[in-house]
Amino acid sequence: MITNRTVILLILIVAVGFATSLLMDVSEPDEEPGVQARNDPDIYMVNAEVTQFDKSGGIRHRINATRMTHFPLTDVTTLKVPNLHLYSAGRQAPWDIIASNGRLLPKVQLREEIVELWDQVLATREKAEGDFVNIQTDNLTVYPDRNYAETNTRVVIDNASGRTESAGGMKAYLDEGKFEFFSGGGERVRTVLAPKQGSEADGETTAR
Repeated sequence: MITNRTVILLILIVAVGFATSLLMDVSEPDEEPGVQARNDPDIYMVNAEVTQFDKSGGIRHRINATRMTHFPLTDVTTLKVPNLHLYSAGRQAPWDIIASNGRLLPKVQLREEIVELWDQVLATREKAEGDFVNIQTDNLTVYPDRNYAETNTRVVIDNASGRTESAGGMKAYLDEGKFEFFSGGGERVRTVLAPKQGSEADGETTAR
């Protein structure tokens, strides 16, 4: 015998089942495969050259690379065998910086243009009268708009006066020819003077 209580219970079971089915239909819609953001390159150039000019029309800096690849999602350009030339109004000879790899971060509202270089970085500058500066390190971050560079890895600098080695890196104010060296890993900054100085040192050094 079916009582009123049994009928009510059956109605509740059916209602709960229908509500559950409806919720499943709402919460689990048919998902269409979406397009995920990918940072695939959109431009690449082989044996490319990019030149930046100052307001007066003079060359500010120039970047050459055997390959430049631009990634639009991050707006970063990777550089293969980059060669960066930094020019200064006060000096005739530019700084010539080469490396095996690098990347270019463009200037944005809260950041100036940055060139990051790594693997066998060598920065050189030669003057007509024979003075020179050679900088060797594993990686170097360059700010071309103000001719400033820095690294936190071991660096070796040679010039006409001798050699300076720093385990903790350096800050280089290239226009002024001023270098700040930092000790690191228990090693102090070490300078070895050449036996004969053909000319005065091209630059000022500070050790910390």
